[in-house]
Amino acid sequence: MALSLSAMIFIPAELHLLRVFVGLVSSLLIIILWRLWIAGDACYLAWKGTATVPLTRSSRIKSVLAGVAILLIGVYPTPDFLLKRWSYFKAFKIPSQSMCPTICEGERIVADMDAFLKNAPQRGDIILLDFHSAHGPLYIKRIVGIAGDIVSERNGTILVNGKPFAERNLPQVCGKPKDESLPPGELPRFDPVSVPVSSFFVIGDNLPNSYDSRFAGFGLVTSDQIKGRPVYIYWSAGTSRIGCATQ
Repeated sequence: MALSLSAMIFIPAELHLLRVFVGLVSSLLIIILWRLWIAGDACYLAWKGTATVPLTRSSRIKSVLAGVAILLIGVYPTPDFLLKRWSYFKAFKIPSQSMCPTICEGERIVADMDAFLKNAPQRGDIILLDFHSAHGPLYIKRIVGIAGDIVSERNGTILVNGKPFAERNLPQVCGKPKDESLPPGELPRFDPVSVPVSSFFVIGDNLPNSYDSRFAGFGLVTSDQIKGRPVYIYWSAGTSRIGCATQ
């Protein structure tokens, strides 16, 4: 699944409000109030400076339209605009069903781009990865095999060291995805893979419809390809999904 980048953020290291959905909403409200105060103060000062000058009907209309324009431009930050203010987080729109029902097509997520600077990715983590291109789109997958693991398949079931991965590790789906019907697809067969150091075997949660490490053309993911981790869904057509953590 290649992601479309929606926006970028800029935040001090000590502030990690955007790691949780409540933090995003709180930050958005603060920015709205702050911008409203600035816009209102600017309008008041402008009015005060021209209060002694008689206004014609035309100038009054122009003043009102200018005030409305200032308020709309200054007070209406979207989540994508908010995410442009900080550097450690980015917003993405999901273009495919390869990770559904965990993260589905059309949903928008916030990702922590510094998630793995101190701690290495672990089995079960959802990651953003650069698919063999320094400037190409990022993909979103789940790690099932880490260094030392042997990943194989039996009748479509992913086995990690001989045991089914999905039955042990996939979390309960948060909320109710809008589109519950996922198109069927053919499960690929692959030979057992021994995961080397600094490499990862990744899959999409929607196994019949995911291009991932099961295919020779995709292969294993290396540490330098991993760019971040999704943290929550901030918009979805299925309203019960808004604010869901991605895990």
